[in-house]
Amino acid sequence: MKSRGAVLIAVLIISVVLVVLMGVTSKLMDSRLQLALHSKQMYRDKTAVYAKANELSYLLATQRLTVAGVSQGIAKQSLERNDDGLFLNPIAGDEIRTDGYQYNDDTGMKYSIQNENGLIPINSSGQYWLKRWLKAQGYNMAEQAKFADILADYADADDWRRPGGAEKSEYNAKKLSEPANFLLQNCSELQQLLLWQELLKQHPEYMGYCSLRRTPSININAIPIRLWQMIWPQSATQLAQRRKNNSWFIYADEVSQIEPSFINESDEMYSPLGGNTFKLIVNLHQQIYNSRVTIGTNLHPPVVFKANVDFSH
Repeated sequence: MKSRGAVLIAVLIISVVLVVLMGVTSKLMDSRLQLALHSKQMYRDKTAVYAKANELSYLLATQRLTVAGVSQGIAKQSLERNDDGLFLNPIAGDEIRTDGYQYNDDTGMKYSIQNENGLIPINSSGQYWLKRWLKAQGYNMAEQAKFADILADYADADDWRRPGGAEKSEYNAKKLSEPANFLLQNCSELQQLLLWQELLKQHPEYMGYCSLRRTPSININAIPIRLWQMIWPQSATQLAQRRKNNSWFIYADEVSQIEPSFINESDEMYSPLGGNTFKLIVNLHQQIYNSRVTIGTNLHPPVVFKANVDFSH
């Protein structure tokens, strides 16, 4: 009887061990299965993000750019021309907006195109739109000039200090990196400028509205709604509604209908069309593709990419 009892106990112990092992094995297999499914889904998301980014880049390189954005080439009226070969319709009717508007599709993908001519050009001479933005944030003329002079001294090739600027000696005194003495190659360089660190701490949103271009004229149809609101808050709601209704400025003087202050602006400083460099952002389930696309002209390549891919794991 004792031997039978011992056998029974042994069997019970073995059974318990087997059950525990099976449970552990089941959990391990389930964990690996979930990991495999997650990896598979992440691969699909990456593929979808790349495909969308390539699609948008292709449209920019091959399709018509209008005041409303980039045509998708699917509306019949978008290609209609007169006897002189000019487009009959200023707006195609099938555009993807290039003012940074974020689109959302049924899969959860988010994407946007931002024409850099709708942003503030930090490499332009005079820094007119930078000063307009600073004025709207409450900075007086002396402060506006100081920030502009510091930026100009950082970018120019000489060591001659402007009245409100800063050159090598001022940076050394503050134990900061010396000026690049070259046009900014990335908007993040602004964080290295004397006094600009504090400005960007106070207004971190400015980084999203920075452009590396050198031309001072701004495309009024490509200005992001939020940036417009910062500079011309009284007309921002009306502008947003116009764009929602696919109503865009075809002629430059039309802008004064909603923002009277443009009457005092020089015609050379804004236009309803223009720009060949765009920022693309495609995001699907934290898989982010961020690129800067320049459309070539004449003998230049049709499109040049500078991509920053942030694929989470």
